[in-house]
Amino acid sequence: MSHEYLFELLVEEIPAWMLPHPGLRDGLAQLCKAELGIDPATSVTIGATPRRIFFRLSGLPAKQPDRQLEVKGPPIRAAFDDKGEPTQALLGFLRKNNATMEHVVRGEQYVTVERTVEGRAIAEILAERIPAIVAGLRWPKMMRWGRGEHAFIRPVHSIVSIFDGKPVAMEMFGVRSSNVTTGHRVLAPQPIEVSSYDDYLSRLRAAGVVALEAERERAMRDRCRELAKQVGGTPREDASIWEQWRYLTEQPGIVLSSFREEFLSIPEEVLITVMRVHQKQLPIIKKDGSLSNSYLSVMDNSADLDGNAAHGNSFVTNARFADAKFFHDTDRKRSLESRVDDLSHLQFQEKLGDYRLKTERIVAIAAAICKATKHDDRDVLHAARLCKTDLMTDMVKEFTELQGQVGGIYARQEGLSEPVWQAIYDHYKPVAADDPLPRGAEGAIVSLADRIDTLVGFFHIGARPTGSKDPFALRRAAQGFVQILLNNANWEIAIGPEQLVDIATDIHGAGNVAKGDLLDFLAERVRTILESEPWSFAYDEIAAAMDARWADSLTDLTARIAALRSIRNEPGFLSILDSAKRIANIVASATPGAVVASRLEHPTELRLHALSTLVSEQIAELAAAKEYRAALESFAGMAPELEKFFVDVMVMVDDPTVRDNRMALLQSVGKAAGAIADVTKVVVDRRELRSR
Repeated sequence: MSHEYLFELLVEEIPAWMLPHPGLRDGLAQLCKAELGIDPATSVTIGATPRRIFFRLSGLPAKQPDRQLEVKGPPIRAAFDDKGEPTQALLGFLRKNNATMEHVVRGEQYVTVERTVEGRAIAEILAERIPAIVAGLRWPKMMRWGRGEHAFIRPVHSIVSIFDGKPVAMEMFGVRSSNVTTGHRVLAPQPIEVSSYDDYLSRLRAAGVVALEAERERAMRDRCRELAKQVGGTPREDASIWEQWRYLTEQPGIVLSSFREEFLSIPEEVLITVMRVHQKQLPIIKKDGSLSNSYLSVMDNSADLDGNAAHGNSFVTNARFADAKFFHDTDRKRSLESRVDDLSHLQFQEKLGDYRLKTERIVAIAAAICKATKHDDRDVLHAARLCKTDLMTDMVKEFTELQGQVGGIYARQEGLSEPVWQAIYDHYKPVAADDPLPRGAEGAIVSLADRIDTLVGFFHIGARPTGSKDPFALRRAAQGFVQILLNNANWEIAIGPEQLVDIATDIHGAGNVAKGDLLDFLAERVRTILESEPWSFAYDEIAAAMDARWADSLTDLTARIAALRSIRNEPGFLSILDSAKRIANIVASATPGAVVASRLEHPTELRLHALSTLVSEQIAELAAAKEYRAALESFAGMAPELEKFFVDVMVMVDDPTVRDNRMALLQSVGKAAGAIADVTKVVVDRRELRSR
């Protein structure tokens, strides 16, 4: 029979950004299943509002299953005396294990106790383990209250703990559990008795609390569309707003407000940032795609009967925009160029200097990239020189999220060319994995220069990420760096990670101290990104291609992985794999050497040498044309001759000259395909391939 357990923790207001944290759902579900040892069929339903965290365990048994217990006891000689009577050692063992002589089993050397242990009631286990499970949750920030003896995300007011309609007594954070919760703080703060999960949801709904996040969001989305339609627009799509709004209310309500139209003269990026980041508001977009002066806000009530919420929102937003307009108008009195020298007053890092020095390095790296890739450097160097100047503007000091964008906006307003202002605007992109990339080659080059300067600089001074600690966001810098290079086809900047590291290392004067570690660090980012969407390559495909080479070109790397993926499930791939593995096993300990044709004796090795020379040239031509699948297929064509070689020719002969020459021949055969990928790292199901 299926049984249900309901738990709720009523707390002080929890910040909205904390509740989507994986420590809540994933952590709580894992802890429940691990700590309670519950059946896999048991489902864990978890929900949260700003004031409560709750979960339901459904499909629980009433008690644990009985189990057979076998405990090893004292040796036979110590368990019984000469008359065969139990000794004190045996009797003490039985008392310790709550057993009698009926449970004793004589073995060859020891006695054991075998008995059935009745399963404990699930309610008892819940009362014992739930407090530890809840206390074991970890949040981005914890809080202490009272005398400091309790620590949780927020102070706890009450606890609901019910199994099959009956309270399960427990205590945590100095609070005893019951079957009583409270409704909405303002609309219905009275105590509410609940008996089950469904009863809990319905009674809370009657008391002004919509407990389920999906239900709150659905109600708010519907209301947003209705209100936006009233002013002839649609709500702007913004996933981050909805993630926050879900956890800002218990009674989902939406307010339609507006700001003064004069503020529409402020750059749209500034208006949207103020609304979504600082005010948690959702802009409304007109039918022509432009921003309207109406917007939507969330409130913890379904109706704003007196209009106070709308008025208050407008008052605060207008004040914010008035500040933004002042900052914008003040900033525009000076050009970006006039702010370059001011960057010397802003520290980048103690050992790496100020932002003026960083700008000089970015310019130098960008110039070297342009030279190496034969790219026109005029717009690139102009953008590189100005890319950090908006850090000295009042707008960015107030709205730090707009760094880069403000510089691009001001550069556009100053009449700088489109490649220049777009490069400044985009050079922080991408920030996250799903962010857009820079729009043009100029922005990509400046972004690469900025990121590789940061990475080489911090690795050179020894400030590298360790474990979960990454105070200088180097993983994020490396991720954006790799994403730009992986999408290099957008701009055709023919350069790879190693060359960029060399350029930045030379400009930093860092030698090769950090080069190996930094390339390893970047390689990890490459593997992680290529395993995720949209690439979704298999780990062994990535490992095989990267083992051949990777740091010279990431676009070439993806082309080789794609070729390997396209051929790995073909029956002919076994020929490639077997040939490569056999060669690798034989030459594993051999010193690389060149084949001396005059020392080849056997007709079979002469034919293999001629064929390998021809195929190697063919593979080189195909690889140069990026025809990697055809190159691998060409290598597979040598399999029959290679198999005959292994039958007809003894490689490991006594004569070292002959042996080394045959080793060199096999090395030359494997080298051609090895430049594309180390196919021996690909894992295949041989039976499945042979059946095709």
